Amino acid sequence: MIVKSRPAAAKATILAMPTFANVPETSLFRFGRLAALAVAACAVLMPLREARAQASASAAPPAANGQRDFAAERKAVDDSRAWTNYRFAAAERECYGKFFVNRCINNAKEVQREELQVLRKRELEVGEAERAHRAAERDREQALRNAEFEASQPKRSASEQSSREAFQKKQQEQQLREAQRQGEAPQRAANAQAYEKKQSDFDARMQEAQQKGAEQARQRQENVKAYEAKQRDLEQRQKELEERRAKAKEQQGQASAPRPFGF
Repeated sequence: MIVKSRPAAAKATILAMPTFANVPETSLFRFGRLAALAVAACAVLMPLREARAQASASAAPPAANGQRDFAAERKAVDDSRAWTNYRFAAAERECYGKFFVNRCINNAKEVQREELQVLRKRELEVGEAERAHRAAERDREQALRNAEFEASQPKRSASEQSSREAFQKKQQEQQLREAQRQGEAPQRAANAQAYEKKQSDFDARMQEAQQKGAEQARQRQENVKAYEAKQRDLEQRQKELEERRAKAKEQQGQASAPRPFGF
């Protein structure tokens, strides 16, 4: 059997412990040594087996209010796995202080493997249960939606029927308005024609009034020009009349003046 190398501290501990190395190898002593090593191995492995049972039990926490807490279950599995690995590391360190190191470590590994296998099965079971729970929740929600849909079907049918009736009513009203519009088309055409004639007459009167106003403005300008010419002619005649009167008066004064020779 191959014995792994041990740390110096472990070697010192082993040398300090009472062993059968210095006792003659008789059958009795060999049996006693093997018995002592078996007892030591059992003392090392017993806490691991007890912890494995504890980990298996703690991996499935009880349900609260009828609902499984899958997150708590996964956390319990992870905690148990960490605790198993920690105990294996502690057992491995303790095995280096034993005589049959490889056998001790192999036994500890076997215990670790069994515990990890149990935890893995538990982890798979939790995952499968969670997937089944989610699928059931989806099915339940879909069933509720289907039930609500079916329950609201009469209301939707009534609403759709009401919408169709309202649409048909609006279509009929539109058709009535269109028919009335078509019936009033001749009257609208006559009204439009009368309006156009009235507008044409108004435009003609407006044009005539504009022409008449332009003619009256031209006539007023001519009257003003004639009045101004007449006024200038009157002033000229008045001026000429005053000149003739002045001249006549001058001639009359010369005629009434005394002549020195009597003529």
